[in-house]
Amino acid sequence: MAGDLGCDVADSNGWNEYQKLVLAELVRLDAATKQIQTDVTEIRLHVAVLRTRAVTWGALGGFIMWAVSLAASRYL
Repeated sequence: MAGDLGCDVADSNGWNEYQKLVLAELVRLDAATKQIQTDVTEIRLHVAVLRTRAVTWGALGGFIMWAVSLAASRYL
């Protein structure tokens, strides 16, 4: 009987509705967190690609400057 009384109190004070709301919000937040993790992973990949391109272009520019200065020192 005490269990029935507790159930009636929970029903009458709106706990069931609030429980559904809380669970729905937790599901929504979980989905949002997973999306953020996916976005962060994608951004890390893009940063790695950009870093590789920057190193490649920097090395190429340094090589070109070295070649031009070597050619200029030999022929001038």
